[in-house]
Amino acid sequence: MVILEIIGYICCFYLLFPIGSSILSLVSNKRTSGLGEMQSDFACIITVYKEVDIAWPLVKSLLAQNYPHFHIYLVADNVSLIHAPVEDDRLTILQTEVPLHSKVASVQHSLNRMNSQHTHVAIFDPDNLVPRHFLAALDKYHHAGYPAVQGRRIAKNMDSTFAALDAMGEYFYDYTVRKVPFSLGSSSVIAGSGMSVRRDLYEYAISLEMEELKREGVVVAEDKALQLLLVNKGHRIAYAPEAVIFDEKVASFEQVSRQRSRWLNSYFRHSVEVLKTFFSGLAKMDWNRLWFAVTTLMPPLFILVFASMFLGLIFFFLEPIISLILALSLIGFAGGFILILFMNRTPPQVIRALPKVPLFIMGQMAGLLKIRKANKDFLATSHKEIIDIDEIWEKRQHEFDHLDPWED
Repeated sequence: MVILEIIGYICCFYLLFPIGSSILSLVSNKRTSGLGEMQSDFACIITVYKEVDIAWPLVKSLLAQNYPHFHIYLVADNVSLIHAPVEDDRLTILQTEVPLHSKVASVQHSLNRMNSQHTHVAIFDPDNLVPRHFLAALDKYHHAGYPAVQGRRIAKNMDSTFAALDAMGEYFYDYTVRKVPFSLGSSSVIAGSGMSVRRDLYEYAISLEMEELKREGVVVAEDKALQLLLVNKGHRIAYAPEAVIFDEKVASFEQVSRQRSRWLNSYFRHSVEVLKTFFSGLAKMDWNRLWFAVTTLMPPLFILVFASMFLGLIFFFLEPIISLILALSLIGFAGGFILILFMNRTPPQVIRALPKVPLFIMGQMAGLLKIRKANKDFLATSHKEIIDIDEIWEKRQHEFDHLDPWED
């Protein structure tokens, strides 16, 4: 009974944690200013698995950067023929001799072959797109002293039901686990793409992941391990809202299932390490570790909501007052979820998808049933949306007018 009560109160805490921390951050939000001339030299790594055509718009958008110090490394894994529509001295195509079947192995492949002058490594998924100011925005934060920076991931496609629902989750998490923690003096959660890390730190992190790959045969969510490594070493991960990066959202039930099974697997696999970080932060009175651990321990939302509803039903017969507290927390969560979407300026077409959230929850539940498969298969997601940055930026630049100005 006591254990159920503790779990119930933890659920109440996390139901109200997103909106509570978001409101708290409004009174403590600090902006980071540029501190002089450019200093970062970026190695931009794009890992491609089977589908190489989706990456060319990203390559073009990187080549159009108004920042001069960078080089692109496109790693083509399990790709037989490459007909590159782009030729540039700032682009190196690395075609693996044998299939690697691993993003971590592809990254290591590029790290072993890149130029020595690079100071930072920026990671991209092949479906990403970035506006011209992206690298300059990252450099501003590196220049301010942050060894790792996470950009603002935005949905590239929102035209289907599942894409809009996936975008909704991105807008929610972008605000609650990236913007808010950084505003409160802790670290942003890393998204896996659109991030930049100091080269020596990233090389060390990937070397550890390569050891796991050799032991286990697959690496689940290397970004989760990376962020824990950074925070436990005393580093603070910055969030750069001006560094906009467009990311393709899933467009079908099957894609939701595959992607969420990988994400759920990573959450449970790293929870023990996050708990260690929490107690370490508590013992050392380290705010960065403590708040970051509390943030990353937040359960996946559909699990949190269903667990709260189930416990509310049980306590209705055992401890009605706890059941009432859970019910009020669920109402607070629902209202807070919608409020956060508006706080993060979520587009109307995404807001209109709210009544269809149960469809996305079904996909997540299907992913939960496949969670063990992610231990043996890194479950790559296929991509379909091929569009150039100029086309999407012309339509959507107005969404970011409230951010710091950038050069056109």
